[in-house]
Amino acid sequence: SELHHFCDASIVGLGQVSYLRVVDTFDNVHVALVSAKARVAPKKPVTMPRMELQAAVLSAKMATFLKKELKMPCTAHYFWTDSKVVLGYIKNDTKKFHMYVANRIKLIRDRSEPDQWHFIPGSLNPGDMASRGCNV
Repeated sequence: SELHHFCDASIVGLGQVSYLRVVDTFDNVHVALVSAKARVAPKKPVTMPRMELQAAVLSAKMATFLKKELKMPCTAHYFWTDSKVVLGYIKNDTKKFHMYVANRIKLIRDRSEPDQWHFIPGSLNPGDMASRGCNV
């Protein structure tokens, strides 16, 4: 079984969705939405890289919560974002960051490994619905 966490941010807000992917003994693949979380953007203007970083933090926190609550053996976690800036922050070991970024990167690295984070185009990211909203 695998848990896939998708995160995204926009001017309107930020969001995170998690899907459970299970392959049974007959090689049938089952995918189900496990959780989703959305937050409204703050009134004070925040840059998009910081919003995307906050969405990644939300995703890392949700992964920790789901690990504890699901109690499933051998669950691999994969994190997906459409922000190359955030991926650069997470995978960078040499550069020192400003306090805001450094604190959030530390939280993400405490809860996940940099090689668990991957890029997904914005058009394919299910976290986009949580961050921008959608009609019924």
